[in-house]
Amino acid sequence: MVFNDLDARSARERIDMAQIYETWLETETQRRHSFTGFLDWEERNGRQYLYSRKKGVVKSLGPRSPETERIRDAFHGGRAKNADRLARLGEEMNRQAAILRTLGLGRLPVPAARILRAIRLSAPAAAIRVVGTNALYAYEAMAGVMFNAASTATGDIDLLVDDRNRLKILTEDRQHRGFTGLIHREVDKSFQPRGPRDFRLVNDAGYMVEFIRPEPRPSHRAMPGEGPLVEGDIEPVPINSLQWLINAPPIETVVIDERGFPAPMRAADPRFWAAHKLWLAERPDRDPQKKIRDRQQARIVLDLVSEKLPQLSLDEEFARMLPGALRPLIEAALGGKSAQVTGKPDW
Repeated sequence: MVFNDLDARSARERIDMAQIYETWLETETQRRHSFTGFLDWEERNGRQYLYSRKKGVVKSLGPRSPETERIRDAFHGGRAKNADRLARLGEEMNRQAAILRTLGLGRLPVPAARILRAIRLSAPAAAIRVVGTNALYAYEAMAGVMFNAASTATGDIDLLVDDRNRLKILTEDRQHRGFTGLIHREVDKSFQPRGPRDFRLVNDAGYMVEFIRPEPRPSHRAMPGEGPLVEGDIEPVPINSLQWLINAPPIETVVIDERGFPAPMRAADPRFWAAHKLWLAERPDRDPQKKIRDRQQARIVLDLVSEKLPQLSLDEEFARMLPGALRPLIEAALGGKSAQVTGKPDW
């Protein structure tokens, strides 16, 4: 068996951590939006005025009065409550992470988790998807199972960037940064590109993050998000066939990293992911060892969908959603049938 069901306690503890993290994320987002900067009295010509200093913008909210006093009190009171809530949620996450470590539920490599958390906070609207082997962590979280270590072993993470729109990353210091600047500031300063105009960052431990994008059609077509976000940043490399994964329905879930902490993950619908893996395994230029793993991973995800995710049907309607190049591969993998298991004998 390549995946095992979580026991009742493990499933509950993982769900609890996801709920704590989502509450923390809402609270941290509120802090960044509403409670940063400076708001206090400043004296001008012998009178006190309420001044706001935020994002490099200085603004007077008017002379001291009952109304401006209420504004100031609301800001400082709200900020104090927000800070207290963040502190309590942080302590709760620390306790919950220790429980998850004890239960052996740590999964995603720590560098990957930190990168995903940083992107979620600094570019919440970014439609960046995890592809490749790490997407298995999202699928096992959806289904309440754990894949075996051989299925999920990898030394990098592939991030698929939707280049149809120009992406903006705004860090807490309100500076526009690229992927390199964000990862340096929030994750690990040892992440460096291997050369100019590279699409990969590698840290001192050898962990690699690759930024990729779909190859446009036609290949010379200019896309709004194809270039670096800032000068000197990495440049996502165009790769054939990734359009299928960009257009596939997305799934979003919370996964657990190796230290027991949560990380948000967006990936393609697992059925499309499996179909894409089957397509890769048929490519003549694909490394033979990778072909073997592609087929194995596609098979275990299709088995997972059939056994644990009945809401994702493998029927004819789904087959019609697939590009023509993928449809026969899925049908062959399902034994020539594109029907979900019905529970009836195979007369």
